[in-house]
Amino acid sequence: MNIFAAQTHNAMKKTVLSLMLCLVLPFTLAAQKKSIQSFLSYTTYCVPGDKPFIENALSFDCSSVVYKQFEPGKFKATVEILTIFKQGDKVCNYSKIALDSPVVTDTLQIAGAFLDQQRFSLDNGEYTMEISITDLNHPNPIPFKTEQTVVVDLPANKPCMSDILLVDSYQKSTGTTNFTKNGYEIIPRVYSYYLAKTNSLTFYAELYNTDKFYKDGGQYLVSYYIESYESSVRMKDFSFNKRMEVSNVNVLMNTIDIKQLPTGNYYLVVEMRDRSNNLMASNSTFFQRYNPGCEVNMEDIASTQVVNTFAAEINNLDTLREYIRCLDPRCSETERDYAYNLIKTDDMKTMQQFLYTFWSTRSPLNPKAAWDEYYAQVKRVNASYSTKTKKGYMTDRGYVYLKYGTPDRIMEEPSEPGAYPYEIWHYYEVANQRNKRFVFMSRDMVTNDFELIHSDVVGEINNYRWQMMIYSRFYGPDYTGDIIDQTEVPDAWGTRAGDLYRNPR
Repeated sequence: MNIFAAQTHNAMKKTVLSLMLCLVLPFTLAAQKKSIQSFLSYTTYCVPGDKPFIENALSFDCSSVVYKQFEPGKFKATVEILTIFKQGDKVCNYSKIALDSPVVTDTLQIAGAFLDQQRFSLDNGEYTMEISITDLNHPNPIPFKTEQTVVVDLPANKPCMSDILLVDSYQKSTGTTNFTKNGYEIIPRVYSYYLAKTNSLTFYAELYNTDKFYKDGGQYLVSYYIESYESSVRMKDFSFNKRMEVSNVNVLMNTIDIKQLPTGNYYLVVEMRDRSNNLMASNSTFFQRYNPGCEVNMEDIASTQVVNTFAAEINNLDTLREYIRCLDPRCSETERDYAYNLIKTDDMKTMQQFLYTFWSTRSPLNPKAAWDEYYAQVKRVNASYSTKTKKGYMTDRGYVYLKYGTPDRIMEEPSEPGAYPYEIWHYYEVANQRNKRFVFMSRDMVTNDFELIHSDVVGEINNYRWQMMIYSRFYGPDYTGDIIDQTEVPDAWGTRAGDLYRNPR
């Protein structure tokens, strides 16, 4: 999650103000234009015999904060972090801390990030987590506030597991800090993005209460694997099993070689299975991989037999191309690249093999039924969202509908005063995430082409200033607000976007 807040520059002493004015003023103005760039990840854990807890990791980009001299030749930034967990109006836990950056001696050569991690004991349940971040070095500090729904669900009487923590680095601990877990100093990987130069993925999870299930001891099976985010298909060569001893707490920390994992969006999945291979508990975490040098292995497609399948009945090249194009919302990155190049050819057999393989991997028992159901949705979005130049599945609304399904609520505002036409789609649950939204906007009144400008779904476009875009029709395209990083326009008669987003109805 991206979090942005306003920042400031330190004031200079009056005794040197007249001598330093020419240097201070430009530096101060530059600092006031900065905004803190921070990323949050959180994981839930269980303490046998005690309350579960949430562990928050916040990483701050060093180049986005303002440094203040506290000793001759030494500078540091300080941010205040206020975290509150609520159920309705009830405050269940909170903290307020001032976090210092590492000390630097040269403010012109700042790079890297600094990290904060805190733990909050909470009962099982659903909470609103509010976070406010303020740069304490700003002469006029403006806190940025954000909130999201978090769920703690770690029952004490049956097998369950913590969230999966992506690990940046770890080593044997010599003491106890906020980063200590089971004898290791574990630094979380807050950014779930793996560049080509990163060849391994390390993760940590805790598994609980198998001794409640197997009172005679012994072992049980843990499976962990990487699957495609779009298709939920397991990636070949990235599936593993491990036997664990029955216990009230087990620790699973492993490293997966991802050198041959292609570019794409993925889930890392961990499953606890009993001795009959039945699922006892599972969890997953999202990550992204950029690996342009990795070739896609399409041997499975080349060996696929399509005789007597639904794909073999499609023998028109233009129709096959159209059917493959409309798969885009459900394609993985590798499938999308392969399909893009395939439809440029006249290779009917390979197109038929690709179409059949695509659906047989998603629905092995009845790929034709899966295709028929999906294509019925394609025809639906074509009827609702097509423009003069695009079919419905090519539009942003069509793409989201085909990828995530029917929204639970759609708030349409075609003629709100001062706003471009917009829609807010609300999903109760989507892509293993709860209470998520998509915001679409049209820059004209006649084309029916709505652009996706913001979503809080992991992996989708995220623009914390989306309201400024919607109301730029009234305020103008260059309007930036009265304060640094303003995210909402001033209250005016008829403005509803912010309220509809926070309170869908």
